[in-house]
Amino acid sequence: FDSQFSDANDVVTELSTLLTGGRLGAQNKQVVIEAYRSKLPDKEAGMRIAQQLIISSPEFQSSNTVVKNGQPRLPLPDPQPKGVPYKAVVYIMLTGGADSFNMLVPMRCSTYYDYIRIRRGVEQRTNSLLKLDATDSNQTCSFYGLHSKLKTAEQLYNSRDLLFFANAGVLTKPTDKHSYAKDTLSRLFAHNHMQREIQHLDPHLVDARTGVLGRMSDALTREGLKVHRFNIHDRAEGLEGNYRPDPFIVDAS
Repeated sequence: FDSQFSDANDVVTELSTLLTGGRLGAQNKQVVIEAYRSKLPDKEAGMRIAQQLIISSPEFQSSNTVVKNGQPRLPLPDPQPKGVPYKAVVYIMLTGGADSFNMLVPMRCSTYYDYIRIRRGVEQRTNSLLKLDATDSNQTCSFYGLHSKLKTAEQLYNSRDLLFFANAGVLTKPTDKHSYAKDTLSRLFAHNHMQREIQHLDPHLVDARTGVLGRMSDALTREGLKVHRFNIHDRAEGLEGNYRPDPFIVDAS
């Protein structure tokens, strides 16, 4: 926005009209005027700081007249600890496509030969993979191969700080290309729909408006625990639940 005025008071008055319907209070208006003047002669920088201050004002955030009572805001009481150790679940949503059979490959079992047959031409050979020991589990294979670029994941797995959930999808029963349309409620062949499905993990639509992390939060809340949900950058459907508070969105702005 480029104002036709040159005087700081006129510029801020015009911005107040555009952004708050002229409701910007005298005290807040003076703060914006002084900030605008501090950036001169760079008018563009002054306009930028003026707009940032106005959109962070209570007049912009509400539709009524703001009246200050001169009283300081009472501090919120600190939450009382529950005596339960702090825990966090970090969900990293990789929205691009991933060839999972290039990331985690079965080894030392008959499944490896099925893998070689099906992936012929693009398969990962065992001598190029990072070996993961799965002998203390009940998996089909005693070892799995991790892509050679995923060395950090290998270290986390070996230190028992990482687990793999392979073949976890949203099908509710075995199906094929002829009958999947009637066997599942999920849209399997659209990238954007699968991104939503992996956040909801509710193929039976038991609680269709919630996400998997939101339902985890709800369950912990019912147990009397203090739970907060944070998202980086934008709203995430995986965090949607039935209990307040709503998720906090942490953004650069």
